[in-house]
Amino acid sequence: MGALNNLKSLNLNENEIGDKGMKSFAEAIYKGVLNNLEILNLCDNKIGNEGMKAFSEALSMEALNKLKNLELTRNEIGKEGMKAFAEALSEGALNNLTNLDFNYNNIGDEGMKVFDEALGALNNLKNLALEKFMIR
Repeated sequence: MGALNNLKSLNLNENEIGDKGMKSFAEAIYKGVLNNLEILNLCDNKIGNEGMKAFSEALSMEALNKLKNLELTRNEIGKEGMKAFAEALSEGALNNLTNLDFNYNNIGDEGMKVFDEALGALNNLKNLALEKFMIR
């Protein structure tokens, strides 16, 4: 665990983490693993609403508070997962984030509405990618 505290960048792209794996990952970051992480790539991992809820809960407890770049492209995050993420952002999670990539998820209109309301909390955000966001 000590060695991971120095890690700045973690690429977990295309590992089929899914909701179960994301819940385990969320538990680890909640316990303080990866405290100095600045870049996290979770693209193409089949993360759905339940995994995103667990991740968001850990973020609400100040996990990954040094993160600057978060990539969540091509997962299975829907409106419920986005609601949990937006709530964590509204509570001050990820306040150092400068880049957020949320392409190719299926959050819909309702999920986009709550996300839009939470965006104001991301004062340092410079780049936001929402391509193929499945909004109607």
